[in-house]
Amino acid sequence: MEKKVFYNFDTTGDFEMKATTLFGLEEVLQRELQQLGGKNVEVFKRGVSCVGDLGFLYKANLCARTTLKIIVPIARFEAANEQALYDGIKQLPWEQFMDIDDSLMVEAVANSELFTHTLFIAQKTKDAICDRFREKTGRRPDVDLIHPTLKIYVHIYKNEVSVNIDSSGELLYKRGYRTDTNKAPINEVLAAGLVALSGWQPHLQFIDGMCGSGTIAIEAALRANNVPPGYFRHEFGFMKWRNFDEQLFETIYEGALAKVKDDKLDIWANELETSTLKKAQSNIKNAKLEDVIKTSNESFFDLKPDRKGGVIILNPPYGERLSEQEVGQLYKEIGNKFKKDFGGYTGWVITSSLEGFKSIGLRPSRKIALFNGSLECRFLKFEMYEGSKKTKYQQEQKKDEG
Repeated sequence: MEKKVFYNFDTTGDFEMKATTLFGLEEVLQRELQQLGGKNVEVFKRGVSCVGDLGFLYKANLCARTTLKIIVPIARFEAANEQALYDGIKQLPWEQFMDIDDSLMVEAVANSELFTHTLFIAQKTKDAICDRFREKTGRRPDVDLIHPTLKIYVHIYKNEVSVNIDSSGELLYKRGYRTDTNKAPINEVLAAGLVALSGWQPHLQFIDGMCGSGTIAIEAALRANNVPPGYFRHEFGFMKWRNFDEQLFETIYEGALAKVKDDKLDIWANELETSTLKKAQSNIKNAKLEDVIKTSNESFFDLKPDRKGGVIILNPPYGERLSEQEVGQLYKEIGNKFKKDFGGYTGWVITSSLEGFKSIGLRPSRKIALFNGSLECRFLKFEMYEGSKKTKYQQEQKKDEG
């Protein structure tokens, strides 16, 4: 029998958990989890590991804006063959997490010469769990690939097996407020990440000039007023666990709601397509933000900011439905518009279009690599000074000399 090392998933103490995110948002999520009270918070590719108790697990699922899911490692062991994998999985106390009438789902990832077929790993894991229940109760739990009671992730690297359970259920970008989307909606987690990366502060104006289904503006408003991103969800994966502490969750939930603010914000969501703007307005209403977010139905190139200074984020077409020439012209006009009408603003553009990036005609002060779905993008920062940049530097130099 292989030597096993089990995690002590004791609900009275701390345990390890891993929060996954999108590429490029790892440090944003790290700061979030630290602010929420996570311990030993460390970044890895597309995720962050930390330590906390059951209350922190509930709080992170409810309040972290840039995580996709949070998994809990419950065991690690070595396995040189399929029998060792089966034995290791079968030894785990699965009855602590689910009953015979509950259902399970297994997903597997492998980077190993010993285990090359992830479907086989998932099948072997399922068999081991079901056989454990059958030996103890005479029955096997069901498999449910859509809404399982317990979602299990098995990761194998070489001969090292890591067994994890999912605490989130549906991916956490599915907030619950967005019922209408346009053809290429931006992920809520990515939208929240863009707002965080932009450095926007709630006392400044925030403009989403090509808002689509309104997600970036909504995430800005939720962040500014401390509304938990999980507020609109009805369920999390941990609620189906046998050890779910409903009273503890209610305490965490009420504590999060007590921090919600009702500050007056200046957030503006604009969309040219009338049908798309209606979707954005519906989502804004679902998020209870119709009194917070101002909407308009016009071309971005006709917008005139009514304040001096703020942040503007654009998610323009990347080029999938436009010719290279059309993309170049669009992005050139964006650059001209920034220079003409947005002096004193910080402008941000997310794009996967190299042609668009080259055509803006402004030098970005920052370039952040991100992914929007499968598209590798750059999030570009442009600082627009009032008057010329040269004049700005001359003024700063005089201050320093004075």
